[in-house]
Amino acid sequence: MSTMNATGKPSPTPGIPVNRFALFAETILAGVIVLLLSVPLVTAPAAYAAGVAHLERHLSGRDDSLRSLWGNFRRALPGSWKPGITTAVAGVVIVLNLLLALVGQLPGRAFILPATLVLAAAGAVLFLRTAANWTAANWSGADWSGDASPQPAGVPGPQRWALAYSQAKADALRDWTGSLLLLAAVFMAVVFVWMLQALFVIVPGTLVLAAAAIKIRSNR
Repeated sequence: MSTMNATGKPSPTPGIPVNRFALFAETILAGVIVLLLSVPLVTAPAAYAAGVAHLERHLSGRDDSLRSLWGNFRRALPGSWKPGITTAVAGVVIVLNLLLALVGQLPGRAFILPATLVLAAAGAVLFLRTAANWTAANWSGADWSGDASPQPAGVPGPQRWALAYSQAKADALRDWTGSLLLLAAVFMAVVFVWMLQALFVIVPGTLVLAAAAIKIRSNR
């Protein structure tokens, strides 16, 4: 196995070997755990933030134990309730609109359905970028290693999530190609579930991996 950097490309200098099968297994495992942690809906932002941090730690060769993932989830919870409630409400509205459109009972379907799809796509990209930007590496000035250390002094949970959201909006425009790649990942996840409903179990893992990959790509 050749030595590669975190992007999967050959590294000109010795780096961390990327075991693709191990990454696949870690993605599936992290995805299942993120799915379980997201069941209450309002905990989804914290769950995805922990999932992204977990895969970042795996790619950087650091501690990627389940204890580390759980620790990141607990640290991400403070201040995540506002984005969590917003995500839950938006998700319910989007699903209801789609279901009503499917049975032909959505008023103003010609306008509301396209608007719902556009907002859902933009919301998904912002959600994934915000979750990726939560990790402590952003505030410590370290690399993309998904540090599970406690929150930096002077940065309370709500402010930390506000900063992550603000950075996500800037990144969405600055790195528009990354946003398109995230959108493609979301689209493929929808297609997977449409083809076989049982694949919903792996969807969180693919989205977490996509968010981590785009973050790494943007920071290099």
